[in-house]
Amino acid sequence: MKGFRFMKLFKSKVFILLIVLCLSAISWLVYTKIIIKPILNDSKPAEFSATLAYEHVKYLAQKIGPRPAGSKAELTAAQYISYVLKQNGWKVREQPFSKVVIREASILQQEQQVELISSQNIIAELPGSLPDTIVGGAHYDSANLNAPGALDNASGVGVLLELSRVLSKVPHQETYQLIFFGAEEYGLVGSQFYTSQADLSAVRWMLNVDMVGTPLEIDVAGKKSAPPELIKQVTALASDSGIPFHISRDFIMMTRESTHGGSSDFSSFLDKGIPAIGLGIFGRPSGYYHRPEDRLERVSLEEMQKIGDYTQRLLTSVKLEQLGPSVWDELYLPFVLGSNVFILTSNGIRCFTFLTFLGTALMLMRVFRKDIEKQRANWKKVLWILGVTLLLSVLVVGLSGVGEFLWRWIKQVQVLHHAYPLLFLAARIGIALGIFMAVASWLPKVPLARDPQIYWFTGVSLLFAVSLVLALVRIDLAFPFVFWLLCMVMQFFFPNILLVLLGPYFIYTIHFELINSQQWGSFYEALHKYSLIFLGIYSFLLIPIFLAALHVAITKIQLSKKILNHIRKPALIMVSLLILSLGLVPIYTRSYPQTVVVREEWSGNNDGLLHIFSDERLPHELVKDLNVPEGNSQFVPILNELAPINVDASVVEKNKDAMRTLDISFMLNYPREPYLIRFKLESSHPFEIQTDDFLPIAKLPKKIELKGVLQPSGNYSITLQRTPPHKKMIHLAVVTEGIVTCTFEAIFPDLSPRLKIQNTLLSVDYEIQFKESYDF
Repeated sequence: MKGFRFMKLFKSKVFILLIVLCLSAISWLVYTKIIIKPILNDSKPAEFSATLAYEHVKYLAQKIGPRPAGSKAELTAAQYISYVLKQNGWKVREQPFSKVVIREASILQQEQQVELISSQNIIAELPGSLPDTIVGGAHYDSANLNAPGALDNASGVGVLLELSRVLSKVPHQETYQLIFFGAEEYGLVGSQFYTSQADLSAVRWMLNVDMVGTPLEIDVAGKKSAPPELIKQVTALASDSGIPFHISRDFIMMTRESTHGGSSDFSSFLDKGIPAIGLGIFGRPSGYYHRPEDRLERVSLEEMQKIGDYTQRLLTSVKLEQLGPSVWDELYLPFVLGSNVFILTSNGIRCFTFLTFLGTALMLMRVFRKDIEKQRANWKKVLWILGVTLLLSVLVVGLSGVGEFLWRWIKQVQVLHHAYPLLFLAARIGIALGIFMAVASWLPKVPLARDPQIYWFTGVSLLFAVSLVLALVRIDLAFPFVFWLLCMVMQFFFPNILLVLLGPYFIYTIHFELINSQQWGSFYEALHKYSLIFLGIYSFLLIPIFLAALHVAITKIQLSKKILNHIRKPALIMVSLLILSLGLVPIYTRSYPQTVVVREEWSGNNDGLLHIFSDERLPHELVKDLNVPEGNSQFVPILNELAPINVDASVVEKNKDAMRTLDISFMLNYPREPYLIRFKLESSHPFEIQTDDFLPIAKLPKKIELKGVLQPSGNYSITLQRTPPHKKMIHLAVVTEGIVTCTFEAIFPDLSPRLKIQNTLLSVDYEIQFKESYDF
């Protein structure tokens, strides 16, 4: 009888090993197909000069300075770019545009915002002997009125302007097109406008340069993903050039459903079926990203030379066969091993998923028939196990943040992890692990089932259901959970804590990718603002891990008891030390300083106020210098000066069938044109707006109506805003039943701040704001 059981177990192990070998063979076949040599251009190219590229960066970032979309500074930058391109022999044309952008309400922004953005793209062409076109792109606007935008993205513009000189001196068959996009920082507005208007039938591929530096981020993620063929050639050339690079595999999955569909202008080309890829800097941006500290010293001549040479090789060496819009496999997953890249295609993922599901289903059926059913285990045991593990996971996830909660309360701050988010994440994991080990040491006293296969069966069934649902939604999205499922199936034959930890490997990498990206700030903001939602999500994700751990522990019950008996006190000591050590981590550093706003605030005919404020308490040194009380917001009066703008508002009201039609007029008088004008309308009743002066109705998307959006407060509201040029007479027509509060706001560029703050741990925004509210 024992021999029979041994043979059965042996056959099951062989079956699982065969599945693993099949999966490995599929990956190997895919791997061997995609390793290629770079395509080299035999002609001797002209040399790229980082020094000349740096001069362009210097002009844009220092002489022109901040150049947000629609500003006069952005227009000056466009004129400079056009001049340089013409000097280098390119055919240049400007593409002005005004586009309405809708910001729908979200968990972080609860009201709808409608913006009219005016800017221009600069399009340069260098004809070749063939119409086949290769496009290079970079955006030239900066993030806001305070950001000089040296690295983001004068550096990319400098590289392309220098390439315009180099490419004009080299014989070429293909036609080159360089496009400098406006209003990228507002959500890829310029590139989306270009791709919606252009004839792309002759375009082979597009390369975008946004923030020059290494390690290189080869960005392949948008609403669509770049074609595998393009990734092969681009990464092969990076390896040949000796440039360390990273491919955002996990970012592909995270950004595909995002609002903008990617991190830069290449995404707009992917949306139209044009192969495209982006180059940038890998990792979480330093504290100068989109900040006043993004100055010339952030740009490295050495890095510009490396990326300039590499970009030149890409534009002259990468060859794609098909012209114009095309369709390719988008649900692949790229993997990087050292400098080598292999791609698991969507069919490979499907085979991997199918074989894993098949093996899992057979194992579940075998265990259910021979063990669960034989022992007459009822569903109450399974539900009891699920209840205990859910309670344990909620306890672990909830208490893992006790260190942050404690120190936020002690230090009286909202965010502790501004400078070192990875440290707080590591501490949170360590605290969670310590709490789990301490609580797990008491589990032997809980009346739970002692059959390890029940835990395995419950965990695998849960993970199987999640993986199946995700596979039906999108096959690449299911991959991390299918891999986890495979590890849990293997755990049946090889109970080992290494498999427990290895299973969620790709879940870990997604989080690491997220924290090392531009989205980390909004992710943490959402996590803390909606802590209960995230508590539920992460508690659910911990259940399979705990079930897998309990399966291993009960399989090796004697060893587990010894370890747990000796680990309780060290685990509690570890938790205590981690909580205490978090207090030593500085909140702000030179690389990640505290943001402070110095704003001139004006309203009506009142005297102005100089408002100095921050999300956290103002530093003691600054409070002392200003001679004001402690706090996170202080005001200093501005005496005997006039506001930067004068507003006269009038209204004509018509009533019909209990509805009020308000024809509101605003007469604006300003010596210096504001950068941004904003209207926020709010009412306790629904309302509709019509305006051709402020937001031309013809430019609105067909399905969008200007209506108040219901807020959690019960009021209806909407925000309308636009960049220059501005009219001095603005009309709004509002239809409503009740009173409408209209808040007018104007933002001016601050060329000469009243108060200069010099502190290496502070990043200061200088603003001028006029704000006035009217009830109609």
